Amino acid sequence: MRHAVMAAVAAVGIGIPVTVAGMPAWAADGPATIVVRDGATQPVFDYGQAINEEIWVEVPLDSDGDGTRDRVHLDVTRPGETETAGLRSGALMIATPYMGDFVDVPYHSVDVDGLPQKRKRAAVARAGDDEQGYPEEGLWEYFVRRGYAMITMESLGTARSTGCPDAGGPHEAAATRAVIDWLGGSGRAYDAAGKVVSAHWSAHSVGMYGVSYNGTLPLAAAVTGRSALKTVIPMSAVSSWYDEYRANGLVVAPYEWQGEDVDIHARVVLTRENPELCAAAMDRLTREQDRVTGDYSAFWASRDYASKAGNIEASVFIVQGMRDWNVKTKQGLQLWDALGRHGVDRKLWLYDGGHGSANAPQFFPAMRRWIDHYIYDVDSGIEDEAPVTFEDADAAVTGTTSAWPVPGSAPATLPLAVGKPRTDTFVDRGRDVVAEELLQPSGNSLAYLTPALRTAARLSGTPRVTLDVSIDNRTAANLTALLVDYGPAGTDPVIVTRGWIDPQNRGSLTRSSPVTPGKTYRLNWDMQPQDHTFASGHRLGVVVLSTDYDYTLRPLPGTRISVRPTSSSIQLPMVGGRAALKF
Repeated sequence: MRHAVMAAVAAVGIGIPVTVAGMPAWAADGPATIVVRDGATQPVFDYGQAINEEIWVEVPLDSDGDGTRDRVHLDVTRPGETETAGLRSGALMIATPYMGDFVDVPYHSVDVDGLPQKRKRAAVARAGDDEQGYPEEGLWEYFVRRGYAMITMESLGTARSTGCPDAGGPHEAAATRAVIDWLGGSGRAYDAAGKVVSAHWSAHSVGMYGVSYNGTLPLAAAVTGRSALKTVIPMSAVSSWYDEYRANGLVVAPYEWQGEDVDIHARVVLTRENPELCAAAMDRLTREQDRVTGDYSAFWASRDYASKAGNIEASVFIVQGMRDWNVKTKQGLQLWDALGRHGVDRKLWLYDGGHGSANAPQFFPAMRRWIDHYIYDVDSGIEDEAPVTFEDADAAVTGTTSAWPVPGSAPATLPLAVGKPRTDTFVDRGRDVVAEELLQPSGNSLAYLTPALRTAARLSGTPRVTLDVSIDNRTAANLTALLVDYGPAGTDPVIVTRGWIDPQNRGSLTRSSPVTPGKTYRLNWDMQPQDHTFASGHRLGVVVLSTDYDYTLRPLPGTRISVRPTSSSIQLPMVGGRAALKF
């Protein structure tokens, strides 16, 4: 890890004495102290005496244009000893847009000639803060008893905060940073009576954590540079909003959220009083997100935290579900790569599950050790553990490694077909057929399978597809590739990963170029990163289709697409490289 770890626990932060003895903090002579034993902060503070307060932090912008600076609302719970015995507390904060009652918003139509879809209110829990596996008494009590201040921040334009949401953009980053700065001793804040208040109790040492959007805002704040922010724990979090709603120039959606885009998400969480003040800001999001071309632009660059990883001074503990098709695997793993390139202290927990957080019993202890280490400089032992942990679908830790992709992973390139050159053709029907129904050869997809494996083979990394392809009868089309695990006869094939591209972005992510019908183009694009073991006797398959019903826009059927399989290929990151694939 990048910074030196103190061999012995000593004074940390500003005025935070730490003792290794078992003496209760309130019984110590002088200022109260954080107690550390066996490499962990101890529960020596009385939660029943904790102080609860509401604070509004001033943000250095006026995003709603009402002539006054925005303010974000905080709920703060801190040990009573911060007021009575001079304790300086580190802070753990969750920044969230989800504290208000969601707004029903018509979604964008994904059928070219269809009607807007309506949000199903019952499903909005997708982005809630998942606390499975956390301590029985709850995070607030657990950490307050150990000397932490616990804070909920309501993000811009939501619940009791003013201003306007901007879907992870510069304004939400500035608002989150303003709270961190206030906890670091600068900025301005007010209590419910309008009186200016300071965080006199703060140790100027802040951590943030959360699931989904709640884990995304910490990254938005972290890339603003050096501050009192010492660590972030993003779980199923967005590291690039472009990759949430676009893929290689194609307009895509999170799984089960067809028609959502940044403007829809912002309108759903616009739960502040007088939301009409944000009408212009919402219209600007709709205009600048550009659902027409799908091109990468300055709008998306301002929401691309992975590209700004060199600005991050805080440590980062990434938690990513390998079956998460909402906040897809690319989000956590491209951030992991970027942090490594810039030497940022990092840890990665990969779990075999969907959108949410890890569930293994070992996860919360690791999270707690990470927080103790970076907030209070406790020698918790976390820095001596392997950086990468794997959790299986049964919430059991199955192993650790020093890196991801796992050491020994190397590209293996396989042609889609061998023999005489040929051209295969299919016709798109993805508007009314889901991808899972197109995994066998048909007139509406193409499937290329290897022989059966003689030994198991593990994929670890990001597959890439290269296709020689033509769009025969139209000037634009979706293009989708699936990597599929075909088991024995009688078993259902499993989609391992998928990837999408707009052929109009074949040469540039930032600029579309027209497609000439019937002309063959060589297209190369990435699929979602994955870690998957193909069992002995299974076959690997590449399925090529056009419209992916659950993810892409759905144009009228009838697009005819031709592929030259003998000059097309897939590059698979296999542990052991090409030699691992024994057919």
